Amino acid sequence: MLPDSLLGGIQDLISREGSLLAVLPPHQTRPHYGVTVQVERFSVEDHSARMTGAARQRFRLKKRLQGDRNAGIFYGEVEILPQDRAPSMPFDHLCWQRQVDDIKKGPNIIRPRSLQRLRGRQFPAYYGRATYALYDARVLVHRIQHMLLTNMHGEWFRKPCGTDLSAEQESSDEQETKTLLVQYLSLPSDQQDPNLFAFWVARNLPLDTAQRLELLMMDSTVRLLRREIELLEQVQEDIFCFYCGAFLANTRDIFSMTARGAAGGTFVNPGGHVFQVLTLREVDRAHVVVDMSRRTEDTWFVGYAWSIAHCNACYQHLGWRFDRVDATRSPATFFGFRRTALTRSRDLRQVDPRSLHLDGYDTDDFDVSVASSDGSSTTAISEELSLL
Repeated sequence: MLPDSLLGGIQDLISREGSLLAVLPPHQTRPHYGVTVQVERFSVEDHSARMTGAARQRFRLKKRLQGDRNAGIFYGEVEILPQDRAPSMPFDHLCWQRQVDDIKKGPNIIRPRSLQRLRGRQFPAYYGRATYALYDARVLVHRIQHMLLTNMHGEWFRKPCGTDLSAEQESSDEQETKTLLVQYLSLPSDQQDPNLFAFWVARNLPLDTAQRLELLMMDSTVRLLRREIELLEQVQEDIFCFYCGAFLANTRDIFSMTARGAAGGTFVNPGGHVFQVLTLREVDRAHVVVDMSRRTEDTWFVGYAWSIAHCNACYQHLGWRFDRVDATRSPATFFGFRRTALTRSRDLRQVDPRSLHLDGYDTDDFDVSVASSDGSSTTAISEELSLL
């Protein structure tokens, strides 16, 4: 529940379609990074605001400006950050491309290996294919494509299930998602825009908040692609409880309930707490305990009732189970787990929030904070802090 003063201020600012907002993750030390978000849909119902939008550009906060604190409105001067274009690699068309089979081979044809040795003698600084491959965006894009197409990494990139959209909108968004899949996974790497590809991968990977902020801070496309490869290599088929290491689910169970095909999303409860949620078709019921009570109030997915889910081993809050109350919705049941409650390996060390100067953001000091119809939450402590 939002107060009238705050609700009125929000409505005046973003009720127009196409409005641009600045989203800034809380509890960063200087410098502060964020993204601009273009508002696509906005509605107000029963003193609650619902908004969907799409991220557009990265920015760095330069200066905080005086705002209307009574209305909960803050202003700032930001610098839009350009993404460095991936540099072209020397000699790639000379040394990397194999001659096609139907080219006639003659004694005067210089073969790729001979040409590589020739270039190495002419240019002492030439280090060879293996070294340049570490910094060639096309090679990195091709490697990620191969990883997503050949193993379990691509499960969360598959087509989305039913969402809170009209049939026409859902059909349009599903078609857009399929188009993106074809574009990014089937189009040859030398025809890809490395910047767009890198951000598409970053948007869809099931990462925690600290890891997302780490990627957001990178101003080099090559660095971003290499870091994404590292994260993909760390991903295992099993998903574990971050707190005790209990097995919870398999990456094959990751799927999308959003129109844009992302595996989960960012949601806010009436208490103002923000949650990064990963959606799963099924979990290991032996290690997950679900409260008996179900509620439809303040649900994030229209047509579904929610119940709180805990780890059966350490009883830490994992997230929620969503059960269908509208027969037209699919699937009948799914789970939405907090990304910060999950880890990809029992032994995997996640990014230390302190190394990113988050000052306690996404730490283990978490008590359950659940949505409630009266606008309160069960605790004032949360690593997923209020936006307001």
